[in-house]
Formats: sequence, C-alpha cells, structure tokens
Amino acid sequence: MSTPDTIKFGKYELLDRIAAGGMAEIFRARYEPAPGVTKQVVIKRILPHYAENKAFIGMFTNEAKIVMGLSHGNIAQVFDFGAIDGDYFLAMELVDGHPLSKVVKRARTFGIPVLPPEFAAFICAEMLKGLHYAHARLDDQGRPLKIVHRDVSPQNVLISYEGQVKLVDFGIAKARNAGSEETAANAVKGKYAYFSPEQAKAKELDARTDVFAAGIVLYELLTGQLPFQGRLMDVLARIVRGQFQKPRELNPRIPPDLERIVLKAMALEKSDRYQTGEAFQQDLNRFLSNNHPEFTASSLTLLLQLLFEEELVKEGKPTKIPPEFIERAAKWKEPLPPPMTPGAKDESEDPTEMVAMHDVPAAALAPGAGAVAPNAPRITFNAPKFDDAPAPKPKFPWAKAVGLLLAAAIVGFGAVSLFQRMREATLEVNSTPAGAEVVLDGKALSQRTPARITGLAGNRTLKLEVLLAGHQPWKNEVPIKPGQLLQVDAKLELLPPPEPVKPPEPPPEPVKPPEPVKPPEPPPAPDIVSWPLKSFELDAARHHLDLSTSGAIAVPLEPNKTYRVTLQGKGPQPGWGFYVLSDGGALPGTFGADPLQIKSASKLFAFHVPNSILGSTDKDETKPRILTVAAEGAKRPITRAVSEKLTFPASQRVTVTGLEPSKDYELTPRQTTNPAVAREKGLPIALVVIGTPAGLIIAPINEVTKLEGLASFWVTYLDDQTDAESGRLVFELREAKVPRKKKK
Repeated sequence: MSTPDTIKFGKYELLDRIAAGGMAEIFRARYEPAPGVTKQVVIKRILPHYAENKAFIGMFTNEAKIVMGLSHGNIAQVFDFGAIDGDYFLAMELVDGHPLSKVVKRARTFGIPVLPPEFAAFICAEMLKGLHYAHARLDDQGRPLKIVHRDVSPQNVLISYEGQVKLVDFGIAKARNAGSEETAANAVKGKYAYFSPEQAKAKELDARTDVFAAGIVLYELLTGQLPFQGRLMDVLARIVRGQFQKPRELNPRIPPDLERIVLKAMALEKSDRYQTGEAFQQDLNRFLSNNHPEFTASSLTLLLQLLFEEELVKEGKPTKIPPEFIERAAKWKEPLPPPMTPGAKDESEDPTEMVAMHDVPAAALAPGAGAVAPNAPRITFNAPKFDDAPAPKPKFPWAKAVGLLLAAAIVGFGAVSLFQRMREATLEVNSTPAGAEVVLDGKALSQRTPARITGLAGNRTLKLEVLLAGHQPWKNEVPIKPGQLLQVDAKLELLPPPEPVKPPEPPPEPVKPPEPVKPPEPPPAPDIVSWPLKSFELDAARHHLDLSTSGAIAVPLEPNKTYRVTLQGKGPQPGWGFYVLSDGGALPGTFGADPLQIKSASKLFAFHVPNSILGSTDKDETKPRILTVAAEGAKRPITRAVSEKLTFPASQRVTVTGLEPSKDYELTPRQTTNPAVAREKGLPIALVVIGTPAGLIIAPINEVTKLEGLASFWVTYLDDQTDAESGRLVFELREAKVPRKKKK
C-alpha cells in the first residue's frame, strides 16, 4: 500500500529518486512479491520523450532481454522490464554500497591517494568474473551472444558494504543512444578516456575491448590518474598509438609483477592482450595468492566501513573496525613518491564524458562486434583517422603572453595574492562551556574558544583538540576545503568525580590456576548423508583423494615453460580429470574437447574415475587413452598411457543419497570457523570435486552449483600431500527455487 511519501508505479512503490540523467530517472523502490513480504529494488524509468522514438524502444527492449538473461554474483541482476502507463522501465537489484568512482574519491578525502595493490587487484578480479561470464554467454540455440560491455569504468562498478563487486549497465549504453537527434543515424557513445584502440579507430569490438578498459581501471586505481589525459582529439591520438606512462613511473610502489599484468591488459594489439577476462582474472588471483594470501572480501568490507562510517552510523548500521585495520590504513596515507618521469599535464575536458562518433560505412562493425545478440539492430559509427606521424609542434602564443604580462604589470600582480586569499580556509571553534584551549595539529593556540583561525590551506584533514580543566578532552579529525568557512561545535563532558580511596585489603591467598580445559572434539563428519537436510560437512583430514597413492599418472613439468596438453578422445570426457601444481597452489579440472595450456607449473596429474564410483551404469573403457604433453619449442612431446582407474574408498568422500531425479538442487560449499586447509603452506581449499553419473564437476567455494537429474552424488577434494590437511567445509544443499525448463 502506497503512502503520501511514495508514488504508485504499477506493482512498485517509488520511495525516493536516487539520480536523474538525460535518458532516465533512477528510484529506490519496493514491491510485495508475496503477501507480507517486501523487497527493495532500483527502478530505472525512461524519460517520456524517449518513449516516442520507435528505434529507441526497439533497441531498449532487445537489450533488456539480453541483460535479464545475465545471472552472476558479480553483475547487478535485472529481473523485470516493460512499460507502465506508457513509461518504459527496468527493475534491478539494489546494491547497498557505492560506485567505485565514489569510493576512490572518498579515499582521497581521507588522504589515501591510491588504493593499495591488493584492494585494486581484488576489485578488478571480481569485476572480470562478471565480464567473462557475459562474454561467454550463449543463446538458446547454443550460439555465442557476443556480449561486449563497452562502458567498463569506475562509474559502472558497484562496491557493496559486504565486499561484493558488481557490474551495471550491461548493453544499455547502446540503447541509450537511440533517443536523440544527434544519434538518430545509429551512433555510439562512450567514455573516451576508457576507449580501446579499436574503439578509437571505429574498428570491430570483441571481449578484448572490455579487457583493455578493465586494464585502464586497474591502472587508475594503482596510480591515481588515467593513462590517457587531455582533450578529446589528443586522447584518441594517444590511445591509437599506445602512448602512456608505465604505472611504476607514476607510483614506484606498485609491484613489478602487477605492472606487467596491467601492461599486458593494455597492449596496443588485441592479439597481445589477455584473450579473455578469465585469463586476466587468473593472473590477478595468482598475484593475490602469492603476495597477499590473507586478503578476502572482508578486507574490502572494512575499507568501506572506514570510508563511509558517518553514513552507516546515520542509517543505524554501527561499524566494527578493528584497531589494527585502522593502524594499517594510516600507512596508506603516505604521499606517493615523486614520479620517475614527469607526467603529462591534465587538460581533460571531462574523461567520463560520453562522446558520439558518426557515419562509418556499415562494414565498420562486422557481425559480433557489438554487445548484442544475433538479429539485434546494428549500429555503425566512425572516429577520426590517425596515422603514426608525430603531431605538429604547437606555436607559442606570443600575443597572449605579452597581454598577460602587461595586465600583471598594471595591477602589480595583486590578482595573485587575491587568488591565494580566496583559496585560504577559515576554521571557527566553539565549545560548551566556552574558554577552552584549542590544539590544532598538535600545536596549542593562544586563542580560547570561541576561536577563529584564518589562513589555513585547504584539501587536508585537521587534527583538532579542545581541552578544558575538569572536562574530558574532545578530539576529532575535520576535513577542510579551499575557501571554506568551517564551524565546529565541541560539547565538553564533565570528568567523573574521583573514587574515594579505600584502605588496602589484605592480599588474598594464592589460588591455584585451574587446569586448562581442552575444547571438545567435534563429532566425526559422516561419510554418507541422506536428503532432506540443510547442510553437511566435509572433514579435510579424511575426505580427500591423495593422487600420489591412488593410481593417477604424474608428469613433471618445468615452471619456465608453457605446455599444450591433450587427452585422446572427442567431445566431453566424463570422469577424466587433471590436477596442476605450481608455487601459487594447486588447480583441479576436467578434460574437455579443447587442449589445455599450462604455464608456471611444476607437475601435472591425470586420472580417470571409474563409472562404478561415479554412480553410472555404463561400462568402463578398457583401452587406455594417450596423454600428450608438448612444451613450446620441444622437438618431441611427452606421452603417457592413462589406463589405471583411480582407487579411492567411500570413506574418502561424502556421499549424498535420497535425491529426486525430477527435481533440481543447489549446492554451495563454504569455509567454517575452523577453515579447511591443505598442502604444506596450509592454503585454504578453494575448489572441490563433485562426482555425478554424468561426470566430474569442479565447484568453487562460496559459489552455487546447480545439480540436475540426480538420485545421489558425492564430494571430495584433490591433494598430492597428506600431512597438512585440517579443518572442515560445510555444504549448504537446497532445492532450486526455479525448476529447469522442460525441453520442447
């Protein structure tokens, strides 16, 4: 039921307007999916004059259908669209947090010039998960949708207070441009500071365009500035020539291996970049596991609580920030070292401005070049052509310089001091009661409250103390801006009266300390559980498969070489899996139709789980399959015959029985307070193996895996060492809310 403070909009109630732009208004809203159940959402309502444009509405509808098909933890979900009383709208997930652009700006007001490398790498790795998911999407006929975001920027990355990273505006950039006269001829806009070389030259776009833009975002987080700065035409020229300073020239504290990742993502030629967002993400995860293995999403949660503590407290959400994190954050406020080479002067018009480019022949965008599905409206655009000739040297504006010098001589350079005075800030400090001492940045002032301090430099945070005898000290940090008059009121609380002095009591008799009580051992995790149940546990010390003793084939590798690995056979290969070891940890997987490419690895295991263990009634193969491991540049590959079946008893896995094959289930593994770890470094287990009659499934921790058509399944994890396993994993199991679609 709507109230006087809300607006009824179909089944939604618009609570308040969050933002408004040239294309749409954005509202926080709510609706009742069921009686007594309310859900808050975001409504993006298209402005009325866009509804009259048939081209815009057709494109908006097509794009909305595609975006509604995206369901991933790193993409803000769009779950409804249509028209209500002639007003077209989208309904999407409400993310309780802020855009990455606002997080970076708030960090700078706290004196943190750039995000620490581990935060920047984690945010971009999570963002790339969502990008790769969208890039790899297929339509109902199994054809690639060829979705390209084309507007990857900090404004389109949301960070929640729970440490989640979510992308927004997938595919909407194209629909946005169909509604104005200047774009009626099928034009495309974008934030030119995040353009890839192929965008700047109006060439065909693919997933590697988003990889380049993601590299720019990572560059910006690490250096505090964009790689391409200046006016529009200058920026486009620099982009197509690949002219920008290396990150470590602007911030020498960036680790060299992280700089190499940025430079590969921003390679001028598409063939030299990461070919997928997943490859980019894996290198960032490898950097985190090698340099910051303790980093988790909870660290990002603490950062947002620190930066937006005032807002959270006002909303009734008190923060709990450990003192050690505050001490750690204080070190981030150190100014950046001077750059190794002078940076380019920032003369940008607005690097986030949406610019349009028109009138390219239809061949400029080949099929699959845009972020749309097959049969979607095609959009063509054109950009200025650039060559490799150096730009002409600008002429010095002598007439303008002479005029400025004459003007300065006439006024005696008084304007300079006037400008300086306009930038100076003033601080007024009042207290209750008055007459208190004022201490500013550790220095006691001669003035008593009420005090007025003038001539302060802005763009910094002042440490302010107000002291009065008999009262508790009042301390705070206040940010001040150039030209600002900032008034601070300090309410001083009386000190409690001193407690009366009690006579000394006789020392108590010594008491023997109690014997330490060992915590009770948790009950053993069962090897077999039966549905229905909400959860079950896996004991890392028992429920694991030791590949070194179970019959797997082991092939030693050289970490400095790249290998191409194939397993004989065509199509999907149920039950055939691999396990790769490297300095950063271990990675399990399953063999498919495509060859594997392995880098920086020291050993490869290959194995076959028999159909009897998988629960399949099919007969096992009798002939061995040939494993081929070919190193780049090697004359002869390594070949092995994989014939032995894995031997691992039921006690080394947890089996779930009693499922109904006609129903679908969702399985989510999570770490417990006693986290499950493995290998000699005690690394947390990140991937588990699910065994089904159809084959093996590799399932990540904290992600939902959907199971279909099963009467039973089992879970375990792979290892090659058996002296470091401890802790437990908990598996949440529930019936899927949305049943699978019936095949026609």
